[in-house]
Amino acid sequence: MERLKRMAESYAWVEGIASRTIIEFKKTHEMLEEVFENYFQEYDISDSKFNLLVILYNSSEKGLMLSEIGDRMLVTKANITGLIDRLEKQGLVKRIRDDTDRRKIQAVITKKGISFTEEVMRKYKEWSGDIMNILNDDEKSRLINIMSKLQKGLVQMEAERRIPHVTA
Repeated sequence: MERLKRMAESYAWVEGIASRTIIEFKKTHEMLEEVFENYFQEYDISDSKFNLLVILYNSSEKGLMLSEIGDRMLVTKANITGLIDRLEKQGLVKRIRDDTDRRKIQAVITKKGISFTEEVMRKYKEWSGDIMNILNDDEKSRLINIMSKLQKGLVQMEAERRIPHVTA
């Protein structure tokens, strides 16, 4: 709680509407990360573990190749391997090696993992609803629209930045 208060008060030195807006986004992100971390600790998992469980929960019964999970989570194979190791120790996922190519490894959610994920998802929906009750529905809609516009603009800016400028 104290850390959240310090986060909320930090960056008071920033001036200018553009800089201030960016800092407020960053502070909110950092505060949400802290709140998420505290929430998932109650279940002895991390946000990354939960994300991986949901990905496997929504996949077929065959599971997914570790590389596919890495692509969906945007993390390295080493990170996925570590996450799978920890979830396997908790009995929430299991590895299945391909019979023809032992290098190919699928991750599959276990029955225990399915019930665990369903419980955490149900409670997560309630919890996130409670958090977002801070804003009314109109504010939530405006915020979603603003963030979507900002995200599209950021993608466009990065695309333009990467295109080499041709001079005559």
